Amino acid sequence: MRKSYRRYEILLPLKFNDGGQVPNVMIGTTVQELRERFGAVTSYPIDVL
Repeated sequence: MRKSYRRYEILLPLKFNDGGQVPNVMIGTTVQELRERFGAVTSYPIDVL
């Protein structure tokens, strides 16, 4: 039986609403939680305008 896979794109903000930077540790924690939950994560750190 063939497994089907789905691809999801999740955009993480780099700044809070007040303009402050989101600490790298928070982004790293989020990526780690996604990896633990779904088994894999691919990251492309680019700015989306």
